[in-house]
Amino acid sequence: MAKKIKGIVAQFGTKGYGFITGDDGEKYFIHQKNIFDKSRLKVNTRVVFSAQNSEKGWVAMDVNLEKGAKIPSSESKPLSNGVVKGMFIILFIIQVIVVYKIFI
Repeated sequence: MAKKIKGIVAQFGTKGYGFITGDDGEKYFIHQKNIFDKSRLKVNTRVVFSAQNSEKGWVAMDVNLEKGAKIPSSESKPLSNGVVKGMFIILFIIQVIVVYKIFI
């Protein structure tokens, strides 16, 4: 049975491959087909995997999220009503200034 290695996703692109930096300091290539639940990995996610040596280097196989690991969120928080109103006020003031400079 292969030894399980822990690491962190260093890079994972939209084309379905990237690299994991193992806790042992090695770099492991990862492909989408080797991810257990076929979910998209995100940078800085902790993972557990087994490694296989190939002619091009180490390949991470059977990649799974580490128990208790949180997936980094790339989603932003929605703007509050006050912030949106403030942005509209600033936009209105800028429009008034532009109209004044052009027509008066």
